[in-house]
Amino acid sequence: NIEHLRASGAGGNRTGVSSGGLNNSRFNISGFEELGNGNRAMFTIEPMFSADTGAQSAQFRQSFVGLKGNWGTLTLGRQFTPSFWIAGYADPSYAAAFSMVNNMQFFYSSYRVDNAVNYTSPSFGGFTVRAMYGAGAEDGTRSGRFLSASLEYRNGPLYLGAVSQLQRTRDIFQSSQIRTARDNFVSMVYRVGNLEPTISFHNYSGYYAYPPYVAFDSQGWDVQAGVRWKINDRHRIFASLVHRHDDHNQAISNATGGVLGYIYSLSRRTDLYGTVAHVQHRN
Repeated sequence: NIEHLRASGAGGNRTGVSSGGLNNSRFNISGFEELGNGNRAMFTIEPMFSADTGAQSAQFRQSFVGLKGNWGTLTLGRQFTPSFWIAGYADPSYAAAFSMVNNMQFFYSSYRVDNAVNYTSPSFGGFTVRAMYGAGAEDGTRSGRFLSASLEYRNGPLYLGAVSQLQRTRDIFQSSQIRTARDNFVSMVYRVGNLEPTISFHNYSGYYAYPPYVAFDSQGWDVQAGVRWKINDRHRIFASLVHRHDDHNQAISNATGGVLGYIYSLSRRTDLYGTVAHVQHRN
């Protein structure tokens, strides 16, 4: 990507080349083995890298093994949380680098978890259940423990989803203390021809830490409204607007942000795209 960033803070303006503007640069290595009776074993690993420098990320995007059958899917390892599938499906910008969902809603909560066990049910009358347990740091404490459950409903053009998650985090300034945070998401998508309006709501409360230096207690809510429009097989447009209301309005301020993007498909695997985004903080 060629990007230009303008910031009112200490960082100032910057123009340069970056990687992963629409999707992370990564390899996906997946496979499966048929076990009989409708069951199969499977695995996925996704190393990430920066296409502009060639530097490889220290951690894989995903790394898990699993079993799948008529009874559902059970996976173990580093993988997406149920909230990723709920809020992510309602994200018009496909979780891109300038996604308002990524930068203003998922800023608080985890959307990938290590040492996790996840179960996804088969669809019953349009309903699907996901449940995840993350073992955390596995150091004899509850640090990093993660619990989440979600319910999705699909019926023709309609999608509805709701998820709740609880995460425990070691206090980075008082290491003997294990703190908690809870996040809840609700999403809806409705397709009208080639047009898909989307909306999602998120509330949060608790302790959020980004080691080694940043941590804060906060609570509040945010709402996203957007649309994706597949004009034809070549042209797509997406737009998204997020407003965040933080009850404390200190460490994390109230803000409104929006993104507008255009994608031109050269082929099934190759796209050209452009994105414009803006975030206005209250403080």
